[in-house]
Amino acid sequence: MCSPSSFRMILSFIFISFLFCGFCEAAKHVTVDIINDIGPNVQLGLHCKSKEKDLGSQSVAPHQHWGFREPLNVWETTLFFCHFVWKNQSRWFDILKDNRDQFVCEHHPCVWSIRPSGPCRLTGQEKCYPWNNHI
Repeated sequence: MCSPSSFRMILSFIFISFLFCGFCEAAKHVTVDIINDIGPNVQLGLHCKSKEKDLGSQSVAPHQHWGFREPLNVWETTLFFCHFVWKNQSRWFDILKDNRDQFVCEHHPCVWSIRPSGPCRLTGQEKCYPWNNHI
């Protein structure tokens, strides 16, 4: 027979296991889809990454798209930024910000139209943003 302290320890272990596994299963994922709307016959180069993960360089033809799917962390600080290049232009933008995109893109892909004036999120009500300032 188990002593009361052993029983409490086993219950604590079971509770923590369920809690941890619940967080694992409950992790929200966001899909990001980036469309090249820079202009006709203009190839868009892009390189997206977070502090922890580099998604590599991509080349997107006019009106084509590229995307990725990532989990949001439990601290709600997920951030992916992309560097965009075309012709003689070089810009960057925070393409996935947890506190900005989580609820808008919770059930639908976060679709971004990349335009010379700045990226526009098409998911939900269309909203355009300025490019990030250069560092």
